[in-house]
Amino acid sequence: MKAKFIPTNDLARWDVADLADITKSLTDVANSGNFMRGPNTAALESELGQILNDTTVVCVGNGTDALVLSLLSLGIKHGDKVATVANAGGYATGAILRVGAIPILVDVDLNTAQMSTASLSAQLEANAEVKAVVVTHLYGLMADMQLIKEMTKSNGILLIEDCAQAVGAKLGGISAGAWGDASTFSFYPTKNLACLGDGGAVAFKKSETAEICRRLAQYGWSERYIISEANGMNSRLDEVQAAILRSRLKRLNHGNQVRRSIVNRYSESLDKSRYMIFSESESFTGHLAVMVSPNRQADIDRFTLANVGFGIHYPVLDHQQPAWSEHFVGVSLPNSEKFVESIITLPCFPLMTSDEISRVCKVLKSL
Repeated sequence: MKAKFIPTNDLARWDVADLADITKSLTDVANSGNFMRGPNTAALESELGQILNDTTVVCVGNGTDALVLSLLSLGIKHGDKVATVANAGGYATGAILRVGAIPILVDVDLNTAQMSTASLSAQLEANAEVKAVVVTHLYGLMADMQLIKEMTKSNGILLIEDCAQAVGAKLGGISAGAWGDASTFSFYPTKNLACLGDGGAVAFKKSETAEICRRLAQYGWSERYIISEANGMNSRLDEVQAAILRSRLKRLNHGNQVRRSIVNRYSESLDKSRYMIFSESESFTGHLAVMVSPNRQADIDRFTLANVGFGIHYPVLDHQQPAWSEHFVGVSLPNSEKFVESIITLPCFPLMTSDEISRVCKVLKSL
């Protein structure tokens, strides 16, 4: 008899207490008659701001809008150059292109898959007019923020953190999202802090910049029906999702710890020819369990035989996307290009059973 399939994630599984809290949240919001930009949204913004070293937070419709709004709010305009990585699913690059800016692609570190400070230094030297750097904490592992912040600050460059996969991570006691001039978050259902639909947020060091973002996220209004900001859009988090996120904030650290422990078990199951993108410290949230393999297809075949799910995050680099080819003629990113052929995402979510984790470890030991 074939073993039961192990998914990479399973959103149909529920923690009983979580479900009870969410059910209550839904009822409370429904009875309030207050569905947009109400007390739950305001409270969530305050609670997230406290976690992020007293930044000012604006909740928005989704993580992609958060990236676009961060760029617009900081004054990035058509023709400006913005540096980012190519291996993070295209979200930052897409936002840069959407505001009419020019993406400058930076290679990644071969051990961590995060932005390479050596590559960033080379790109800043070659492109002295870069206005901003967008750093993605990929898979929930924080980039080398101390050095990146020093590099951007010394060059007068804006720093934006994409924390969609890293909410709750800390480096040197400082939260992901508290290092840059702005930081962005996604609360998509698969995230570590997740709502039951789309949701996002942008955090800013300066409250006045946050107010620009707040206006841009609601049509550009300074007051009702008065448009004072160009490029305004409709991007708001609703009260239902805000209430759900508030209830889930209290479980975030525990969930991150469970995810980290799962990836740690996977790491201990591997020989030296393969490795996990991983840290035992709180600088890693365990959002995704990504293995680097010298023989990906053979490993995929073994997972398939064992009925273990897998994924690839992400299969196409930004400069190799067909719709963007004209923007990246001649671009070469050796480390990113090596990674994209070697990565496999393994099952990892807080409600995995002990038996499921053991089964994945057994496959890893057999590779």
